[in-house]
Amino acid sequence: MKRILILLVLLFSEITSTFSQEEEKSYETIFRSIQLINMQTTEVIPQKGFDFSIRHRFGMTGFDSTSYKQLLGLDLPANIRFGFDFPILKNLYVGAGRTKNGKTIDLETKYLFLRQTEDNLMPFSAAAYFSTGIITDDFPKVPDYAFLADLITPFKYRFNHRLSYNVQMIFARKFTERLSFQIAPVWIYKNLVSAGAENQTFSLPIGGAIKVGLKSSVVFEYAYRFNNRPVNNDYPLSIAFESGTAGHTFQIVISSTGELLEQDAYTKTSFNYMKGKFALGFNIRRVFWYKKKKFAP
Repeated sequence: MKRILILLVLLFSEITSTFSQEEEKSYETIFRSIQLINMQTTEVIPQKGFDFSIRHRFGMTGFDSTSYKQLLGLDLPANIRFGFDFPILKNLYVGAGRTKNGKTIDLETKYLFLRQTEDNLMPFSAAAYFSTGIITDDFPKVPDYAFLADLITPFKYRFNHRLSYNVQMIFARKFTERLSFQIAPVWIYKNLVSAGAENQTFSLPIGGAIKVGLKSSVVFEYAYRFNNRPVNNDYPLSIAFESGTAGHTFQIVISSTGELLEQDAYTKTSFNYMKGKFALGFNIRRVFWYKKKKFAP
């Protein structure tokens, strides 16, 4: 009996030591926000707070007369998204948002299952992400000559035509104190697409951040598309100046797309940045922390 008690004590001590070492590990924070510019990052929401974000893009402008006639696109129709994200577990959160284009409501979740450590025993972070978008705007009128693929059945809108899906794996690494990089293979499925297009799109966004000051960085991203390619290969390209703290991030953005949901940014044609076309915008993110209540003894 004594031997059994001794073994149990030793086993308990070993388990306690293991958990203590796990808690003592220092983990890297690779990016300031859960979203780089348009693409997701491996970051998650702190358990003692929730995340509120505003993302805004003005109309298309360029290095021509539109730059002053439309005041760099500020006079043109803009796109905006409001989003809220809430932690469920330590490395898991859920969120919801609403985007002006399509009056789209989206639901999202992200799970961080690997986190880079400062000692590089885990050399990178990895997360899985899923979102679904629901268009609530009215569909355009169906022309009389619209038929299904059999060329016999007249086309009619259904509810599932409003749905789109976004699944991705995100891999990120902080190489130095100034340089972070990530890659995120993406699979997007839209139930309703234009004639001749495929319902599913495979894309490979890449992005990174270069720290240029104590609380500021230059962030960038580019998304290559393997299928459903745009005519002129105008893939989404974005760059932003970012400034912020642990609980607040502000970005001034220059992007070749005015779309804010990845389901649209990675499937629709972007502006031709080779001809100087782009959209100005900004991203604002704020984390609201919960305060523990203190009770008098």
